[in-house]
Parts: sequence; C-alpha cells; structure tokens
Amino acid sequence: MLTKTEAVVLKAVKYRETSKIVTLYTKKFGKINAVAKGAMLTTSKFGASLEPMSYILAVLYKKETREVQFLSQADLIKPFLSLYSDYNKMILGLSICELVYKLMKFEEENLRIFNLLVNTLEKLNEAEKNEVNFLWFFIIHLLDVSGFKINFTSCISCGEKFSDENLSKKVVFLSDRGGFLCSKCSSSMKASDYSVATFKSLAWLEKAKIENVTNLKIQSNINNEIHNLLMEYMSKHFGELVNLKSVEVYYKL
Repeated sequence: MLTKTEAVVLKAVKYRETSKIVTLYTKKFGKINAVAKGAMLTTSKFGASLEPMSYILAVLYKKETREVQFLSQADLIKPFLSLYSDYNKMILGLSICELVYKLMKFEEENLRIFNLLVNTLEKLNEAEKNEVNFLWFFIIHLLDVSGFKINFTSCISCGEKFSDENLSKKVVFLSDRGGFLCSKCSSSMKASDYSVATFKSLAWLEKAKIENVTNLKIQSNINNEIHNLLMEYMSKHFGELVNLKSVEVYYKL
C-alpha cells in the first residue's frame, strides 16, 4: 500500500553500499523502520531529508506483515536549520529523538507524542536562551502521555498540598511511586533527595506553555539534579536503563 505521512527522522544507519535504514516517528503509524534505497549516493533524491531531527513528508510502500518498510520519497516540511548549526541545540534535539527511539514501541500510533515531538523541536530551533529547558519539558510531558505522570501537586504519603511551609531545603522523590514527600513525611525516609529548586523548576515546566519554556533560568547544578531525577524515573518505569549519550556530551561543553 502506498501511503503518505508526516514523520520525524529519529535515526539513520548505512545499509549495504548505497542505502540507509531510517527509523521514523510517524503521525499515522508511530515508530517504524524503512529502507531508503540509494540514499547514500551523491545523486540521491533524498538529499539531506533523512538526517536525524528532519521533519518530513514520507511516502511509504507499507505492508502490515513486513517489519521494515520501503521509503519511496521524503520531502522536508520545515527545515530546522538552527538544530544543525548550533551545537548545543543539536545535542538537545538528538537527545529528544534518542528518547523517542529508545522508549517508544514500534507500530503504536500516538498523535499526542508526535505533536509533542514536532512542537518541541520547532521551538528548540527558535530558542535564543535556556534551550536545555526544552529537553526537560519534553520528558515531563512524554511521561504524562505515556501514563507515568509525576505528581508535583501533593505529598504522595499524606496527601497534603505542597507549599513553602511544608517543603524543606531538600525534597525526597520516590521513583517507584512517581512523586515527592513533604518535609514531615520525608524526615525519617532514606531515599534520593533533591533541592527544592529542582522540584520547583520541574513543577513550573510541567505547567508552562511551550512558548514560555525559555523564560526560566535554571542553574547548572539544578540541571544536573533534574537530569538524574528524570533518568532514574524513566529507567524505573520503562524497564530499561535510560542513558542519553547526547546529554553526556552536552554537559561536557
């Protein structure tokens, strides 16, 4: 069946001498693999449209019983030029694609995740400051859509709503329960603790509109804590160790 769908290129690897196998997150079908014949040739009709992070209109020969589909054509819908020219943005954009590649199952269509992916890459491309916020924003909302929403509203033990009065300098996060403890409930708890600034930054990003994400300035030590908290939580709930190679490079810059 010949079909068209919007897609984001998550990964591309060489296949034989002249072709590529690309992993796409598509609007219609979710994550799929497809062969792009002749994509390695200098005269290839695909051009630069198969680079990771590319937002394309894909023409596929799709067969339900086939694990790897055939990509007939790929046209850029909107070029995210800044994601390739700005090294920091490129690392973050690749991290977002790496997450989708690692965590999403094949052939499970999810329009909310597709729109989140495209919108985040688009806004990251336009960002002029605090671009790392888009990675945290993406992860928080990916968790929500996937059924692993983090509770930033109230203590997961006593149920009391969080306020300045019941949050100490450190907060305890329980990854197996997807939430935080208030000062009273965490006083005798031996678990991973984080600064209140980490909690407040994540809670702010959860509620923020995507166009306002870069308004929040997060200190580098808090970014490190956010990274550790989110990686621990994703590893716990997606059943595999989530270790983003791209983010490791970002922190070395």
